[in-house]
Amino acid sequence: MTMSLARGHNVWLLAFAFCLGATAIPARGDYPVAPDVVVFCEPTLQQAVADVAGLWRKETGVPVRIFTSPTWALLQQIAHHARDDVVIGEGDTRAAEATEQHLIKAETLQRLWRNRLIVAALAKAGPGNLAELAGKEPIAIVDPPVAVAGAEGEKALRSLGLWDAVQANAVGVVDTADAAFLLEQGKVRLALVYATDAGADPSFAVVDRLPDASYSPIVYWVAEPQPSLSPNASKFIAFLRQTDAQERSHADGLEVLP
Repeated sequence: MTMSLARGHNVWLLAFAFCLGATAIPARGDYPVAPDVVVFCEPTLQQAVADVAGLWRKETGVPVRIFTSPTWALLQQIAHHARDDVVIGEGDTRAAEATEQHLIKAETLQRLWRNRLIVAALAKAGPGNLAELAGKEPIAIVDPPVAVAGAEGEKALRSLGLWDAVQANAVGVVDTADAAFLLEQGKVRLALVYATDAGADPSFAVVDRLPDASYSPIVYWVAEPQPSLSPNASKFIAFLRQTDAQERSHADGLEVLP
């Protein structure tokens, strides 16, 4: 009986807190302008953006809040007025959609980075490349219909004549983060991931780089969303072009685009 009363009391407190919080949310015109910068980006960019954000905060003292999701999901959040000051998305098609739907400020849109598809193994696993191990050892690959890494990975492997062999012992996953996790846990011998996934884990070694000509370029863009609030949003975007930020991005597996 006492437990039931306590549980009911806690539920009442939560309900009261929710109502109080809801009434405390200011109207859009009264929204407080925070100096921090909220960044939406692709999951595979989390480490690279965090590293650049660390340099930015050391220089300016302004914190950066990073939230990750696939670009289509990020744009939906922006469409529903989620707080975001800078968005780093993938693909020219998504950039065009965001512009046409007036989700971003067109004048701030610029190409930023290029990523690459690589084959990673645990550094301690010893020698062995994709051609030697395809079909013989398990490899984690993103399912082609699910994400860009999967579709472009299939295209690249087909151009190399390795798709059928890889498929014979493949472990399908929904994104490169899952592929990297399986590799880290020793569940697979190889993983087809982005260069940024390998750059974020010191236990990984790059055993193969898929030829650039074998798949479409994987390009990221940056822009300010229409509902951007931070007075430092444009300054952070400009900071991404500074030499130390570019060097950090390159070290994390990204090619900085002109």
